[in-house]
Amino acid sequence: MFLQGGIFIVIYADVLFIINFFITFLLLETASKAGKRKPKTYRVVIASTLGGLYSLIILVNSIPIYMMIISKIIFAAVLILISSGFVRLKSYLSMLLIFLFTNFVFLGIIAGIQMLFHSDRISINNGEIYFDVNAKQLLFSALISYAASCLIIRIYNKKISSGDIYSVIIENNSKSVSLFALTDSGNRLREPFSDSPVIVVRADLVEGLFDESRARLVPATTVNSKTYLKAYKPECLKIKTKKGYERVENVYVALSDEIDSKAFSAVFNPEIISV
Repeated sequence: MFLQGGIFIVIYADVLFIINFFITFLLLETASKAGKRKPKTYRVVIASTLGGLYSLIILVNSIPIYMMIISKIIFAAVLILISSGFVRLKSYLSMLLIFLFTNFVFLGIIAGIQMLFHSDRISINNGEIYFDVNAKQLLFSALISYAASCLIIRIYNKKISSGDIYSVIIENNSKSVSLFALTDSGNRLREPFSDSPVIVVRADLVEGLFDESRARLVPATTVNSKTYLKAYKPECLKIKTKKGYERVENVYVALSDEIDSKAFSAVFNPEIISV
């Protein structure tokens, strides 16, 4: 129980935990999609569980605003570390900023709804949210919110046009190859074990760049047949965008003899970059 607007609000700890578990899960998933990351589900679940437990701070009264902001940022940093891991500082900070932004937007929307409709079913304290709703309403709202988030991200991704050509650098075993790559939203190839996206590259350009013993086979369908392409995970792959060269994480390079163009030597799905 805590005091809000001169009224004592009754909080049920189990409902509070479940609500904020779902909210944290959806915010982490939304941030991951916006940041072009694909974290393991179990890591997101662990982080969401901590988010649900952290929501108990709603029961504490009189926390100074600066302390609440600092604790939010620190806790968000921990959640991103748990859910997405740490590969590079730039990538980690980018995910953290996206997550903080989605939190800010979500909290702002909820606060706006509360003020607009003067709802006594929505309670906000210390930056945490409590909804006085039943389980069915909660589940339905969570699914609608997630679907809306996915739709917004998909619309954003479509702004990256198919048919554009980008400069790409592939680095491995102290060697590097520079080439031009065509964006193609129809390229849905994924490495089957990791579910990582695949960039298809003209085979003769990357000869000697990869160790043959580390090859993976990626099933691919062409106009005339089904085949398997040898694929490798490079140490580093960078694509030049409006921001400069952007490092792409968790991507495979598949070798093909079917690319025959003077304008480009590789094909990739534009969804793997953010511009």
